[in-house]
Amino acid sequence: MTTPPDKIPDNISPKGGIESEKPLSQPPSTFESYMQESATPGRSAPAVPANATQLPTSPAPINPHPTYDTISVQARTIQDSLGTVENQLNTPNLKLKRSQTHLLKNKLQDANGYIRQAGAKLGVEAQPLKMPPGANPIGRFLAYIGDGQDKLLSVQQKLKELAAEGNEMRPGDMMLVQVKMGQAQQEVEYSSNLLNQVIYAIKTILNTQL
Repeated sequence: MTTPPDKIPDNISPKGGIESEKPLSQPPSTFESYMQESATPGRSAPAVPANATQLPTSPAPINPHPTYDTISVQARTIQDSLGTVENQLNTPNLKLKRSQTHLLKNKLQDANGYIRQAGAKLGVEAQPLKMPPGANPIGRFLAYIGDGQDKLLSVQQKLKELAAEGNEMRPGDMMLVQVKMGQAQQEVEYSSNLLNQVIYAIKTILNTQL
């Protein structure tokens, strides 16, 4: 028996399917819209893991025409960033997870390597890294930082000498030095962000206990 046309419910489509009276919500098209939707009343924002690491927002900008002065500024910036990481490593009660220790070692080791490569292209003689015997992970990290800062001082001194002598480097070599410096800066910033997350977690725990 067929149902009279005037008895057919409005929510039945011509294809025989039942249509929902409430349209299905579409997923946000962008991360920003998702965060806005999460912040609406009655809806909580997604939790961020305590050990999440904020990466640098973008790599260091590349100057198409690097000079001795611009590279010297890069060297001073990295030197200051290494000083920040050194202060973070000296934070009381600092404890790193095994995965964090491994990651931080790789980042500082890579940064040190990039600094050495930049210095070598400028003609800076680099002595082998002296690692304190029996040093714990924090001690090894500080050794990488100290070596990097020493090399950056040598780089800045070499740049002054080259500029005073009027010796011009090939543009390709100058660009390579700039790129290596930028890579070193990015690794150091990553290290600082990682330590900042760890230190924040430690302070949160201590405040909770109080």
